[in-house]
Amino acid sequence: MATLRTRIEQGAPWAAWLGLGSWIGSHLMLIVPAGVAVGILFPQVLLPVKPYVTTLFAIMTFQNSLGNDLRSMRRALSQPLVLAAALLMVHVGMPLLTYAVSSLVFGATSPTVAGVVLEYSVPIGASTVMWIGMFEGELALGLATLLISTLLAPFTIPLTLQLLVGAAVEVDALGMMADMLVMIALPALAATLFNEFSHGWAKQRLAPATTPLSRIILPVIVSTNATGISSYLHNLTPRLVGIMAFMLAFAVLSFVFGMALAYALSHDRARFVVISFCCGIRNVSAGAVLASQHFGPEVMFPAVIGTLFQQFLAALFGKVMQRVLDRSNLA
Repeated sequence: MATLRTRIEQGAPWAAWLGLGSWIGSHLMLIVPAGVAVGILFPQVLLPVKPYVTTLFAIMTFQNSLGNDLRSMRRALSQPLVLAAALLMVHVGMPLLTYAVSSLVFGATSPTVAGVVLEYSVPIGASTVMWIGMFEGELALGLATLLISTLLAPFTIPLTLQLLVGAAVEVDALGMMADMLVMIALPALAATLFNEFSHGWAKQRLAPATTPLSRIILPVIVSTNATGISSYLHNLTPRLVGIMAFMLAFAVLSFVFGMALAYALSHDRARFVVISFCCGIRNVSAGAVLASQHFGPEVMFPAVIGTLFQQFLAALFGKVMQRVLDRSNLA
């Protein structure tokens, strides 16, 4: 049996499957914007997928969390200052800043503000782990920070929206909390416990096998969410272009603030990488899903547009980060 399984795993179909996952992962900065374009250009084709987005997202979250374990949590908790600072920046600092600035630019009662705040209230993105590994960050700390941020999200997102934009748009806090539990928190916790009780089998064996599926699901979700803003982008106005520019500017600021916080907190190279990427990369697809299910197109627009920039900026700031670290001589 073992020999047969080994032959299957080493065969051409298996190699092609793993190669597909690797190819998608290395081309995310192009695939994600292309997914948005497909949703905008062919909305009717993708509308039948919309009822299944929550389930697809839960599957993707489960797969992306298979590398988590309780040991990573314990290691992260031994660095409480770094962990707390990153989480405060993600769940408190950036939502407050985006609310303050977007209120001045678009007006405090504008639904656009709700979309911007939603985009910067979502937890740390799962692709953070990929970028942390690529730039030799402390993976255990990154995994734990990602998991804690994910588990906090069902409570922090509805609370943040209710407090900051509850007067401008109707916030279904309980419904949003339920969706976040199903899409993010429970799948992440289940995957972590599965990996823990399988003694690492889930991370070592199951995760590589299911990674291509997760990476296929991502552009499907992105494309489906983009159908909700199709009519807007077919009729671009100066205001919509301004919203796109605003979202790009804040996506850049997220990485800049993350690097500044990392430099202030730690002179350890591996931790610097973790803090920078955790602050810069958000689960923007989750924001787009929540916007499509709980709000109208005006809130959806900034949330979906945010998916265009993130992977490209992660690659760009990874290179910038390397130069900063080399010049600073961080160990």
